Amino acid sequence: MRVWIIALCAGLTWLSLPAPGFAQDRDGNDTPGEWVVDHYQAFGLWDSICDYRVTGETREERCYIRYVEAFAPHPNFAAQFVFITPGPQVEFGIEPGTFFADDGFRIDAAEGKAGWAAPQAGCLVGLSCLYEGAEARTLLDAMAAGGTFVFDFIDRNGDAQALRWDLSAFGAARDDFDGQVAARGLTGAG
Repeated sequence: MRVWIIALCAGLTWLSLPAPGFAQDRDGNDTPGEWVVDHYQAFGLWDSICDYRVTGETREERCYIRYVEAFAPHPNFAAQFVFITPGPQVEFGIEPGTFFADDGFRIDAAEGKAGWAAPQAGCLVGLSCLYEGAEARTLLDAMAAGGTFVFDFIDRNGDAQALRWDLSAFGAARDDFDGQVAARGLTGAG
């Protein structure tokens, strides 16, 4: 996964990865090669994906939910993504040099539901933004409750950005992901 983050930060476009039939090779290159998508379901913004590859006689499987938003085109390409894997782990790919407003990394909850705000300082200044275990479950529960993920920040190019991610379909994506993780015997569904 770190290779994906590096590719994103370098401005490489892997945004179509992995649509059915596409994945990455062991070096992180976009190829139709080693990883074979055997489950792909879109839920609004959210993609629930599982794929596999064979190494020797061993079948390696993985499942994840992802969303990528490219908010600045070439030549100043910039994007933000979230990548959710079993564990659970929730990782946000934030461009280095990004600075969020004080309340600019939060969930505005659906009516009658509790919201959420990023408790990690690193997330707010474009550093590592990884949630694991109980922290990740709390975040995933807030996302599944619906509402809007709000990101207000100054990007690495010095431009103000206001991203809004609709969470209305996230609960269905999470259910699909959890079902695929359990069916495949992968550990740590969200």
